[in-house]
Amino acid sequence: MNNRVHGTLPRDTMPTKTFTFYISGHGFGHAARQQAIIRRLSDAGATIHVKTPTPQKFFDFPNVVYHNQRYDIGLIQPDSLTVDVEATFQWYREFLKNQPELVAQEVAFTQAQEVDLIVSDMPPIAFEIADAAGIPSVACTHFTWDWIYGQYLPEYDHHADIVDALRATYNKATLALQMPFAHEFDMFNTIEEIPLVINQPTKTTDVVRAEFEVPADHKVCLLSMGGMTWGDNDVSALRKITGWTFWVMPDMWEHVSDLDYCRMIPVDTPDYQNLIASADVLVGKAGWSTVAEVIAHQTPMLYTLRDGYSENTLLQQALQQYANCRYIKKSAFQTGAWVAYLDELVNQDFNWTSIPTDGAKVAAERLLGMI
Repeated sequence: MNNRVHGTLPRDTMPTKTFTFYISGHGFGHAARQQAIIRRLSDAGATIHVKTPTPQKFFDFPNVVYHNQRYDIGLIQPDSLTVDVEATFQWYREFLKNQPELVAQEVAFTQAQEVDLIVSDMPPIAFEIADAAGIPSVACTHFTWDWIYGQYLPEYDHHADIVDALRATYNKATLALQMPFAHEFDMFNTIEEIPLVINQPTKTTDVVRAEFEVPADHKVCLLSMGGMTWGDNDVSALRKITGWTFWVMPDMWEHVSDLDYCRMIPVDTPDYQNLIASADVLVGKAGWSTVAEVIAHQTPMLYTLRDGYSENTLLQQALQQYANCRYIKKSAFQTGAWVAYLDELVNQDFNWTSIPTDGAKVAAERLLGMI
């Protein structure tokens, strides 16, 4: 199947260029949005090395070399809605002890592969590598880990040195491409705003529904946690609803496999945006990439948030301004109370607000232009 999007950059207008992308493995959101940019660079004939623990399925394009390795931790989470803050800081403290050796290894790789430019979303070490290798580097994101970790310092101030170290590393970036719904990027010296970065569908809704054998008279609800597990959130309420087909994550399947209106999403499913665009409602945790996709594809969302997470306010503002959505408190979400709002949300009138969604094209052209 041809996975190309429209409006790709011509291969024959520029010499071969080589990039390395360092991508966080915290959930699938970082990989999903960089996938859209990498797709464009691949179409332009560039060589792209992708370094991330996120599954290879996101980067199955020509000229892309996948390296399965972790370069940051994000947040350590026992489940999709709970954060182990102390464990997160301890992981990073150990990582920073070994960082010089890893930087040296990566500089050697960069030189051997004749890499022209490094892109990060959002491992800070990428900028140490680029600085040591003497090549430009670009942050392409809407938040930084020092900003996320900083929210916990009132209680974990003994780890303030880690936040300071990450912030200083981000300061070495040549450029920051700032996606919408971002916090203040005062840790970067040069900033350029770009539109929403999203993946365009590669299949029609009819094709996707047919692949999952959705009855013609059913609406579809996609249950999604952005690449994390569903955890202990109760799904027994699904047994009391009719007229809906539910697309569920593999770790949920054992709880609903006996229901003939539930379908498991295969682990290796490519182009996840097809599911978001084809669903009548998405239910799950709000994360940036999921929020961007539901806004772009105009899919209503019933969402919850992690307790006390810095990003919550930004995401809620984006959803309230641009999306047909309803917030469900974490405690209610975990009991399955969201089921009661499915029909109400999908049937209510809503005028979607337009927002530019060509961030992948803008970012790819900017990156190519830097070399």
